[in-house]
Amino acid sequence: MTKRESNILKCLAILLMLAHHLFMYADQPDFPALVYGPLLNTPARLAAFGQLSKLCVTIFVFVTAYGTAMRYRGDSMKNDRAIMAISTRRWVKLLLSFQVVYLIAFALCPLGGKSWFTLYSPSRLENLFFALVDFLGLSYIIGTPSYNSAWWYMSLAVTLVLVLPWLIKLCRRYGLFLLLPGVLLVRWLNVEFVLFRYLLIILLGILLAEYGTAERVKAWYAKAALPLKGLTLLGCLALAGLVSVLWLRAGDNLLDIYEALLCLPLCLLALLTLARIPGLNSAAEFVGRHSMNIFFFHAFIYQNWFYDFTYSLRYPVVIFLFLLGSTLLFSVAVEGLKKLLQFDRLVARLSDWACRLLLPKETV
Repeated sequence: MTKRESNILKCLAILLMLAHHLFMYADQPDFPALVYGPLLNTPARLAAFGQLSKLCVTIFVFVTAYGTAMRYRGDSMKNDRAIMAISTRRWVKLLLSFQVVYLIAFALCPLGGKSWFTLYSPSRLENLFFALVDFLGLSYIIGTPSYNSAWWYMSLAVTLVLVLPWLIKLCRRYGLFLLLPGVLLVRWLNVEFVLFRYLLIILLGILLAEYGTAERVKAWYAKAALPLKGLTLLGCLALAGLVSVLWLRAGDNLLDIYEALLCLPLCLLALLTLARIPGLNSAAEFVGRHSMNIFFFHAFIYQNWFYDFTYSLRYPVVIFLFLLGSTLLFSVAVEGLKKLLQFDRLVARLSDWACRLLLPKETV
């Protein structure tokens, strides 16, 4: 999977995330009145689509796991310090990217009618502590309040960056023998830690990358006859539809399994269709490159600052496009600011400093 294809899948994930957050409560009595179209023509159907769009996180996790495993493909992974150095640099870049948005959102705090000094707690000292934990992306893990409800994912993202290389090493040693027992053990112990919620799709992403599955399927698809290509796409659609129906009927009891079964055919469809359409693939790649900033900031637009205006647009498609367009413009502005501030140079310097501080010295 190329960097461009990863961004296209991130585009798919971020679009689903916007739909999930905007419409998952459309069937609730206090939800704003909307004008429904011919497809999602009732509040219940729109809410069901919003519920299925929860898949967004699973796609992000799958892309991260697959991409990280591909990064280490062909690497013996025997140099533990080198592995920790790569993870440290990725962690610093992720954290700093988040903190740029955090500082902007924090500066705009009064837009939501809140005070900087009581944003998290009436206690000044407690407010400062909670702000620091949130600033470090750890609020969900520690269990402290967060300025933005969507920022819980930062705790998962930080965890993934640090532990994925070691999971890759385990998968290389034990392969498929690790997959089923690992998932069953987590279920049996009823572990609540955020990483284990996505353990199945993480392990699948690693194992599929180890065998170069996406590359093999794309190569096969390029050589396949047209009828076989059509059957492949129809098969992916049918599987996605079947899993969606089963998921909605069964609820969230087997959520990780349903999400994994839905994630794989949808990602394959995107790689075999969206990634091959000129113009559309470039637009999707562009949105995917900005997916992180959109994720960090979108809740402020529709939830904190402009809730009434967002839903006053009434038409779900218009509401969706407004949120996508506004957050995309914000992301473009943020990336321009980061270039002005020489963000990449700052990341490199802080990464070097973190590696010197946190990692053991190399032995000759």
